[in-house]
Amino acid sequence: MKVTAFRGAAGYLLALVIVLATWAVGMPRFASPDEPAHVYKAYGTAHGELLGSPAPGFPDNLREFDGPDSLGPPNLNCYVQHPDVPASCATDVVPRLISSAARYPPWYYGLVGAPVAVSGQGDSVRAYRLVSAMFCAALLTFAMLTAKRSRRPDLAALQLVVLTPMALFLMASVNPNAMEVAGFVVVWACLTRVTTDPEIEIRWWILASLIAAVVVLMRPISIVWLVCTVAVVLIGTSAARLRELFTRRMLVWAILPTFVAVVASVLWNSYSKFEVSDDRVQSPYTFAGAIRKTIDNWPIYFKQTIGVLGWLDTTLPFFVYVVLIAAIGIVVVIHLQTATLRGVVALVALIVAWLALPLVINGFTNTRAGLSFQGRYSLALFAGLAFLPMWNRRDPIRWNRLPQQGLVATAVLLVIVGEVGAFWQMLRRFAVGADGKILLTGDLSWQPSVAPMLLIGVNELAMVALGACALISWDRSSAVADDQVSERSGRSKLQPVNGTVTARSMARTEAARPAEG
Repeated sequence: MKVTAFRGAAGYLLALVIVLATWAVGMPRFASPDEPAHVYKAYGTAHGELLGSPAPGFPDNLREFDGPDSLGPPNLNCYVQHPDVPASCATDVVPRLISSAARYPPWYYGLVGAPVAVSGQGDSVRAYRLVSAMFCAALLTFAMLTAKRSRRPDLAALQLVVLTPMALFLMASVNPNAMEVAGFVVVWACLTRVTTDPEIEIRWWILASLIAAVVVLMRPISIVWLVCTVAVVLIGTSAARLRELFTRRMLVWAILPTFVAVVASVLWNSYSKFEVSDDRVQSPYTFAGAIRKTIDNWPIYFKQTIGVLGWLDTTLPFFVYVVLIAAIGIVVVIHLQTATLRGVVALVALIVAWLALPLVINGFTNTRAGLSFQGRYSLALFAGLAFLPMWNRRDPIRWNRLPQQGLVATAVLLVIVGEVGAFWQMLRRFAVGADGKILLTGDLSWQPSVAPMLLIGVNELAMVALGACALISWDRSSAVADDQVSERSGRSKLQPVNGTVTARSMARTEAARPAEG
């Protein structure tokens, strides 16, 4: 089945927005990590208060914003880190907007806060969530469109595998980490076009650099993930293409926007007096101990990359991890089917970078803010997994009996099953506790503004639609082809269209050609 690129992108965007909206509606107020801090920063930025004010009685890295009392936080501690306790216990609201994100760069917060301020919904957490989700959905749709127009559009649907429940949970909440992940999916898509298109088009290089610069402005730590991303891309790119890429003009376009973003981030940090420190966290580890503990935590970080929701207190059902790990395994199999030695090395480099990131981050923050790494920080790098198979151009050299189209469809199906299961468990955890009843009907301790089972149904239908949109072909010429078919109705199937040869002209040519032999 084929649709035009516009229809495909519109359908994909709509389905993704609905999926994220179900998550945004299904989460209680401030139910994701540090969401109060990010909401207050967004409110303050949109109202001209970039840094807030010192908060008496709080550490220096916590600052207060001037906003409506109704935006104050409830007593989240009654259920945070207590997965068996429903969210209904959080009733007492503290009318102080204290934020640990006050010194963060303002770009993400202005982007999210300004539309909410204009709409007059400044005290609605859900409004901030939906605005952030819309930006993420737009970025992801552009990445899919870019991949659909590449040399390997048949593998574009693998992008859904990296939209883990953790990624969707983030994108449905207020957190710059969410837009960072969505931005990196676009960066990976653009760099894929740079490395695989028949001819290098400078626009993809420029776009990748600009998106990377925007992400670095929003989250300066992203420069670390970006270095790893560029390293993996260079490893996976053919020697001939590398020789084309390394020209002075290309390097200038590649480096300049990101360099400007890094300089701007340094200037902001100097102005805001931002430091990577938290006096409330005392690390008991030496540097060597922090490294050993981080290595022990590798499986935990991988689990968090797939999904440990809430404030890292909501483990998903076992089958969700099984089906999503199986989907990841399918992506690896598809890649190895057609990978050259360079492609295999690129996969190894991606894995090594993923393992090294926690070591680098925890080693740096251990004495300043404890072991601060979380699995969600790897999502920007994890996104590259979906694009590695698109770099390969050779016929299957391993497991060639495994049909690639069937593998892609199976991976998408597993993602749908895993996402719906994760969403259901998220609702269950907040409504009746993580081990409460499964069928969310009747009396519930807490429930969202939409009936939970209806919300689950809408989420499931939207995920099926998203998977279908990702799997079908987005053909720019399909609309033209349909028009040509209409024009040919009633005529011979071999009649000329756009200069092709007709059956009648072929007969005349054959009659005029002298007999051979």
